[in-house]
Amino acid sequence: MPIDHTATFPAGPDDVLAVLTDEAFLRDYAQALGARLESVETGAADDGPRTTLRLVVPTAGIPAVFTRFVGREVAVVDRRSWTADGGGHRGVLQVEGRVLGRRAAVRGERRLRAAGGGTRSTVTAEAEVDAPMVGRQAEAAVRELAMVVLRREDDVLRRWLGSPD
Repeated sequence: MPIDHTATFPAGPDDVLAVLTDEAFLRDYAQALGARLESVETGAADDGPRTTLRLVVPTAGIPAVFTRFVGREVAVVDRRSWTADGGGHRGVLQVEGRVLGRRAAVRGERRLRAAGGGTRSTVTAEAEVDAPMVGRQAEAAVRELAMVVLRREDDVLRRWLGSPD
């Protein structure tokens, strides 16, 4: 199930990336999600910064048909690795959780590009759920949840960049 999300921010791509990979920002972001942060790792590899968040996330917002199977929260690992990309940055996103022994994942990329004195962020990803009988419905639920998470991340990022919009 495809995920497409675009947002703009009032700072250049380097500044946006610096915030997205800052440990204090990641803690603030987890709090905004209402998640319990199990661990946060930030660091750099030869090709760029990397982050890993281990969260226990509430499942509020998941369609009722799935809540009885999922429970009130789910453990999630959010990994992102960044590289320079033609004047901007490209992040590879991998977010995974297990629900009733089945893998649910969002895999894709986030691109940060200079635009109009700020940054245009585009996320393109796929929601995947390893559940043959209800996979498409579950993927749609994961997609909707991913969109909520992206909007909350955008709100926290704008606040960190000094713009309440």
